[in-house]
Order: sequence, then C-alpha cells, then structure tokens
Amino acid sequence: MKDQAEKLRDMVKAMRPFKFQVISVTSGKGGVGKTSFTVNLAYQLQKMGKTVLILDADLALANVDIILGERPKYNLLHLLTGEKNINEIIWESKYGLKFIPAASGFEELANLSKEKQLQIINALQEIYYKFDIMLIDTSAGISANVINFCLSSDKTIVITTSDPTALADSYAIARILLSNKDEASEIGLVVNMVEDEQEAEKLYRGMNNILREFTGQTIKYYGAVRKDKKLSESIKDRYILSAVYPKSDYSRDVEHIARYLVEGKRPERKENFWNKFLKNLKNLKVE
Repeated sequence: MKDQAEKLRDMVKAMRPFKFQVISVTSGKGGVGKTSFTVNLAYQLQKMGKTVLILDADLALANVDIILGERPKYNLLHLLTGEKNINEIIWESKYGLKFIPAASGFEELANLSKEKQLQIINALQEIYYKFDIMLIDTSAGISANVINFCLSSDKTIVITTSDPTALADSYAIARILLSNKDEASEIGLVVNMVEDEQEAEKLYRGMNNILREFTGQTIKYYGAVRKDKKLSESIKDRYILSAVYPKSDYSRDVEHIARYLVEGKRPERKENFWNKFLKNLKNLKVE
C-alpha cells in the first residue's frame, strides 16, 4: 500500500500545466481590512478585463460573502462532505465577481487535515482554466493552512496598518514566508488605512530593513491605501466601494495596486501552485 508521501508524489506528477496567477492576501492579525481589500482588488482586476475567482480561505469565519452582500446556498463545507462539487459551490455576486464561500462557526475547518486540504486543491484543479487570477483571502495569523496557501502562490500580499501590533504581526508572517519561499515566489507589502503615501513608504522601509537584517531577504512594496470614510459605510451597507465610488481615495489606491500586480515585472515560475502546495504540505514545519 502506498504511503501518503508516495501518493503526494504521484499527484504532483499528474498535475497539468497552467497559465493563471494565484495571489494570496494575508495579514498577521485581524482588523486590518484584508477582506475588504481583497474584494475591491478583485473588482479592479475584473475592470481590467481579467476573469477573477476569490477563494475565501478564512475557512471557519467566512467574510467574503458578507462584504459582497451575498447569501450563497453552498460553501466549502458542502464540498468537503461530498454533498456538492466545486462548480456547484461557486457563487456569482451581483457585481459579476465569482467566489468560493467558506463557512462560519465550524471549528473543524479552522485547521484542516492534510487530506482535506488536498481535497480542496484537487477540486480547484477542475476549474482553474476558467480564470486568469485566483485571489485567496486567507485567515489572519500564521497557521499551517495560511502559510501553505501563501507559499504556494505566485504572489503574496501582506496587509498591515500603522498600528504597532499589526506591524509586529505582519513582520512575523513576512519573516516566516521569506524563510520558506522559493525564488519564483514574490511577497509584497500593502499598508492600509494611512494618511498618505509617505507614511506607508516609511513603514515599509522600516520593516524591510529589519527583514533584510534578520533573513537576508527583502519584500516588495505594492503600495498604500489611504483612509477613506466611505469604506466603513460600504462594509455596513454591503457594497463594493470601488464599484459605487470609483473616484474615492480608497478605490484609486486599490486600482493602482491592481495595475502594478498585473503590469509589473513578474518572476519566472518553475513550479505551479499545485506542485508547490503539495510539496509544502509534506515538508512545511511552522515554528
């Protein structure tokens, strides 16, 4: 009988090549605007002509559906129990954005077993060719689920604010990712809820200098998102700020980041998302 490691190797060999980009959006702590940013980024990418899929990977505390003002019939729990297939749980919002909903209040989803993670990844292989970009909205923190999603992505966006605890936690997750990533992966910082670009650049330089000192590596600067009073209103009333107020500070800033992600220099990939996910699943040790 094959052991799990051999099964993983066989699955890696069977993976198909693909051309779409996987971008994880993560944060060291909650409350930094990660999910709102992810949804608005997806909308801006869609405006640029990209077909986008959001995976709500905050598996036990779903938020993407709330931000979008949607009530999906099915979610990842239905996929994992075998009640529904991947195509049946994809939900299209009124903005045309498609997303895979997570579930809320199910403790067993907070730390998935390797077998359940593989079940999700295998299901995603069936639909990747329909999209240009998959955005993964991870949960906050440094669980094995979060780290694996990030390390398997082409790019990882670490979201932070100027709050000292948010900066400390974003540094912690950036350090783990830099210590484990391969040369083809890219990690960048977005500083949210700042007064201006200068404040964000200063925070980035400070964090990047510390990371360079302790890891010998650096992260990219993806940009800043300024404070915008309309954001809290959009969350409360459940609409996408970039859709309703496209000329707001928040919307313009997210649009600039979307353009940088699409039009900026992209590192050459030697392995695809699924190969990297399976390898990380087998080898990753988070201390």
